[in-house]
Order: sequence, then structure tokens, then C-alpha cells
Amino acid sequence: MPKVTLRLRDLHTGKASIGEHADFEAATAWLRARPPFVDVLGVVFEGLTREQSEHLRGAMRPLDDAERAKSAALDAQEAMQIAKDAEARQKEDAERTAKARADAKNADPNRPMELVYRFDVDGLQKTDPLDERPITEEARDSVMAWVLEREEWVRPRGQTIGEAKLTVYPNRVPDKQSRIVTGSFVPVTASLPG
Repeated sequence: MPKVTLRLRDLHTGKASIGEHADFEAATAWLRARPPFVDVLGVVFEGLTREQSEHLRGAMRPLDDAERAKSAALDAQEAMQIAKDAEARQKEDAERTAKARADAKNADPNRPMELVYRFDVDGLQKTDPLDERPITEEARDSVMAWVLEREEWVRPRGQTIGEAKLTVYPNRVPDKQSRIVTGSFVPVTASLPG
């Protein structure tokens, strides 16, 4: 019979720990005589059947009133900490987003723009929600020409371009460069529109 590992919590400090028992019977006996102010958070499921896990849960000496009060206080404290951490993360995310948006506004207007084409969506979409630049006609025309060229490759197999992701220069194309910097596509089996 494999060892039985229990997840524990000290109800005075809130500190978590692990209690390991030689076998199922030893774990059952320990749970019946559970030490005061030690809460059992669960069983680490290693080789136990569902019935054995339920048996262990039912074997645990119930928390008394003082233990329940300590457990509730720890749960409330933990919930407050989780909420506080979530609020801090949201604030950090908002600050990061605001900085990224400001950086995007001050960045080179001709920096490469990432666009996505989908056969079932009308028009091109930008992949960066912080990029407020308009999709230029030149960029749109280049992307659609790129997509139509690939359509010719896959059409004989009864496919169409399901999705294409491209990085393009939206305005001026640097010397010795192509408007389309990179591109990839995924063909799908579907009838072409029109």
C-alpha cells in the first residue's frame, strides 16, 4: 500500500505543511485523532481510489468551535490578501498599458505594423490593440495581393487562406526593403467567397 500524504494548515499561524503516513490505515487513525488546531486541507492523490479519499475525508475529527473560528479568520485573511494582490496586479497592468500606449504614440509612425487577415472576417485587423495608427491603403493593397497570390497556391487543393499574419511597413518602405517584412498563412478547406 502506498504512503498517504495530507496537506495540512496550522490554524494558529496559517502555515501550510505536508503530513506523510505509512499507509491508508495509519492516515485514517491520524485523522480520527487529528491534533488540535491542525486543519486538513486535502489529500495528495497518489494511488488512492475515490472511495479511499472519501473515507479519509469522513474519518477526520471535525473542527471544534475554536478551530472553526480560527479557520474562518485565516480564510478571511487569505481572501483579503488575494483581493489585495489582485488589485495591485490590476494597478500594475493599467500602468503598464498606459505606458505602452504612450510609447506607441511617440514611436516611429513607419515602424512595422502587424496585421491579420481572416477569410471569415471583413477587412484586416491589427494584432496590437495599442497601435492606434490607421491601416494605410498601401499596406492593405500589399496584404491583399499577398493573400491572393497564396490563394492561387492552395486553390487547386480545394482550400483557401483561412488566416494570414503579416508584418508590413504602413507608410514609406525603407531602401532595399519590401513593404511586407514577414508573412505566414494557414490554409483551410472552404469554398472561396464570390
